[in-house]
Amino acid sequence: MPDWKKTKYVGVRFRQSQTRRYQGRKEKYFSIRYKRAGRTIEEAVGWESEIVNGHNVNAQHASRIRGEITANIRVGSGYQSLKEIRAAGEAKRQAEIHSSVTIGKAFDDFLSVRTLKARTVKDYQKFMDTVFKDWGRRTIKSITRDMVSLKHKELGDSVGHAQANQAFRFMRSLLNFCIAKYHGPEDQPLIAHNPVLILGQTGQWFRVQRRETIIRDPDLPKWYEALMAMKSEVVRDYLLTLLLSGLRRNEALSLEKSMVDLEERSISLLDTKNNKPFLIPIPNYLFKVLKARIKINGTNKYIFPSRVKGRHITEPQSGIDGIIEASGVQFCSHDLRRLFITKAEALDLSPFVIKRLVNHSVGSNSDTTAGYMISDLERLRKPSQQIEDRILSLSGAKESGKVVKLKRA
Repeated sequence: MPDWKKTKYVGVRFRQSQTRRYQGRKEKYFSIRYKRAGRTIEEAVGWESEIVNGHNVNAQHASRIRGEITANIRVGSGYQSLKEIRAAGEAKRQAEIHSSVTIGKAFDDFLSVRTLKARTVKDYQKFMDTVFKDWGRRTIKSITRDMVSLKHKELGDSVGHAQANQAFRFMRSLLNFCIAKYHGPEDQPLIAHNPVLILGQTGQWFRVQRRETIIRDPDLPKWYEALMAMKSEVVRDYLLTLLLSGLRRNEALSLEKSMVDLEERSISLLDTKNNKPFLIPIPNYLFKVLKARIKINGTNKYIFPSRVKGRHITEPQSGIDGIIEASGVQFCSHDLRRLFITKAEALDLSPFVIKRLVNHSVGSNSDTTAGYMISDLERLRKPSQQIEDRILSLSGAKESGKVVKLKRA
């Protein structure tokens, strides 16, 4: 049982620690007692060595705190317990800290809380280092609607409409995070409204036409011939994989041997754009390409290894430019995925099968039927093979199962 002792101050008492020492003696622990509505209330103030409201704890300081509380009780002006007073003080201190938070600091906090893909983090960091570099040291509450409007227009002129929109979609997300994260002394959001909303309210978002380019059927043979004549077999096989699987660029670039099951003839991905596991069959021609690549790569874990040990290739723009020059056919890597989907639709395949093959979301609130349809791997083999056969036929491949012999690097 603690041995409490009175002080000369009314309602203030203390006990001494048997283990803690302060200034060469046993440390004292203070508490206050007061009455409210006929009930005795006791609250701990703290140890002598602690700092409370900017002061060391002692009997006089404890008495002052008790006096403030009892005075408020007598006049009925906003009674607060010591616990509530401390909470209010802490809230005020936090509010002062939050009011000085900069866009740069908020971005660091944003990254520490959010679970983002490496590519997304890289894109966001690029925006912070370039278009928003001059905002990095500004406080979050200093960003105004006019600043947003002006910078968005300037970016549209300097880096293009699509990039300007993308940059401010990121900034909108960051400031939404700030609204939730940082608050004032009354626990109200430090930013009342997201200033980026002005772009929608005034219709300022740029209208960007979705890219619809595709390699036309008449151009496929010369494009395919230029592809097969490439010096870089790694880049050639990477582009063939995009063409015959419908994979996204980043999914194919980082493809690992462990993701390719030659026995089951399947490709499995876990880290996808829509965060859904992805399993597709490998059609015949592509199977021979991947099997040969796995054999030639030896112990390298990547299907399309870089010359830098332990890494996979990055987007091979120089190889793509070489095919464009040799064939006269303009294209980008995403056009190959678009071609895959277009040929699938031309074969009158089920929309659900096509979505499943290219890992588009299947099922929504407005599409109840899709939620009950589950396409297994074997169901997808036939349509996958049909798409490959159609693409190879249009490309003028002499033999739809023949693969150019791969040479060891």
